[in-house]
Amino acid sequence: MKTPLTAAYFLVGSTIAIASVIAPTVFGQAQSTVTANLAESITARVDSLFAPWNRSDSPGCSLAISQNGAQVYERGYGMANLELGIAITPASVFNVGSISKTFTAMSILLLAQRGQLSLDDEVRKYITELPDYGSRLTLRHLLTHTSGLRSGFRLRELAEPRNDAVDGNDAFVAILARQRALNFTPGTEYEYSNSGYVLLAIVVKRVSGQSLREFADSNIFKPLGMTHTHFHDDSYMIVPNRAQGYYRGAGAFNVAFDYWNMNFGIGGNRGMVGGANLYTTARDLLIWEQNFVDVHLGEPALLAAMQTPAVLTSGETTSYGLGLELGLDRGLRTIGHNGTSSGYGARVVRYPDQGLTVALLCNLEGIGTTRLSQGIASIYLADALPAVAASSPGAVPTSVSLTAEQLASKVGLYRDPSNDALRQILVRDGKLRVVAGAGTGPGTELTPASANRFLLPGGTGALEFVPAVPSRPQEIHQISEGQKRVVFQQVNAFRPSSTELLAFTGEYMSPELDVTYTVVIRASGLVIEVPGRAEFLMRPTFTDAFQGVRVRVPEDNALQLQAVRFSRDASGVVTGFTVNAGDVRSLRFDRVKR
Repeated sequence: MKTPLTAAYFLVGSTIAIASVIAPTVFGQAQSTVTANLAESITARVDSLFAPWNRSDSPGCSLAISQNGAQVYERGYGMANLELGIAITPASVFNVGSISKTFTAMSILLLAQRGQLSLDDEVRKYITELPDYGSRLTLRHLLTHTSGLRSGFRLRELAEPRNDAVDGNDAFVAILARQRALNFTPGTEYEYSNSGYVLLAIVVKRVSGQSLREFADSNIFKPLGMTHTHFHDDSYMIVPNRAQGYYRGAGAFNVAFDYWNMNFGIGGNRGMVGGANLYTTARDLLIWEQNFVDVHLGEPALLAAMQTPAVLTSGETTSYGLGLELGLDRGLRTIGHNGTSSGYGARVVRYPDQGLTVALLCNLEGIGTTRLSQGIASIYLADALPAVAASSPGAVPTSVSLTAEQLASKVGLYRDPSNDALRQILVRDGKLRVVAGAGTGPGTELTPASANRFLLPGGTGALEFVPAVPSRPQEIHQISEGQKRVVFQQVNAFRPSSTELLAFTGEYMSPELDVTYTVVIRASGLVIEVPGRAEFLMRPTFTDAFQGVRVRVPEDNALQLQAVRFSRDASGVVTGFTVNAGDVRSLRFDRVKR
């Protein structure tokens, strides 16, 4: 791989394809001038995308771009450390979150290539602590996010706080070992799972005798020359050129702390790896991506398998391979991975049919790495993306006018039957809006493209309303490019009286979490008290169901209970409830005291 000598350097060869559109009569000095001007124009357009953060008082990003195997651009924007006044450079090291999964998958595949395991081995062959869930759970299921495993992180947040000064991955296994059910039968659905990749890191250690950090270093990073990349399993380790992570809050930038370990209650310096905690540079990620084109590590068949969509038992394909996200950007194939962690956002993406690769690492939470990488693609692949201007962020989509009655017919609460996720449709200021959950916040404005089709902002997708028929209620079909259609069905609102709420009060115990919740009535309504944590305020949604929102502790607001569904016996007495909280489904609590 060719590496530029300065931070904003273009290889002349990278502009030859661009210059080829100039009339063939342009030769010599004139051609060189045109080529240089084109390169300068592209540089300026890329830099303009990052102008809001390219300041001495802002976090920012490190960017590296390659075309057809040659690195054509790299630069740092903004600051790696605001306290010390250190700028981001192409050598800055970032926590890249879930991009880690690609290298965990590669480690497993190398072990399979050597005959030390099979992707179709049952997970319990290597992690004997796990219970028998009644369905075959394989390493392939873990790799493709089709395992059905509940999220260990979410389970930890729902349990009473603990501070286990033990190996993070071992603590993770311990809480999964208490679970007696999965979210779904393995292979039948796709649901993104950090749990699966934490388990894969443990498998690497138990099969190879090396920690994931040691194995990846000796078998992937050193052979490829990725000299600034490692799995960060030691929280106290000094990392040269590390960029500090930040988030924006209360009008200022704040230092972010390590959610991956801290919120799980891991003490000491033994952090979790597998699904996250990879530290690397944009330069090193370009080296990795080039290996898919010019193979030096792993057999070609192995790399091809990584880039092949997983197939569900129904025959339907997913948008994930083996450690890689497979998608579309305005009709163009993309292969890569997004990554987020506390204070960080990252994306590495390859457009294989156009030979473009973008590695973008940022130290500001929520900066929008997908939007920025698509903006870069718009600049470099303008010929392949003729409709870029119309679909770019901020562009106003074509809309139609609908009557107040037409808009009002869409209003209501809608539920995803598979996981109880909710969408609230409102009309505000004459505009239809969608709110995630059952709240009444500002929501997202929808642009009507027809009587029943509404576009989401920035070309991110659409909502289609399917009118009710005698056999089913009105539905919303949520559509995103390259993603499975998600269906929400309209439900009747639940408005219990204060007397009716009394039926739900009492103590409820979960053996899988080893915790007892207390349900009480306060002036604000029904509340769930969780030992050692902020309580949940229960908002009625559909019959005998509530949405739980954490109160009084802002940092806990991210955790919501999508649905707390109470069950009754034949006489109508409440006997327990189940919790759906994102990637934890049907977690059972039994009533132990009224």
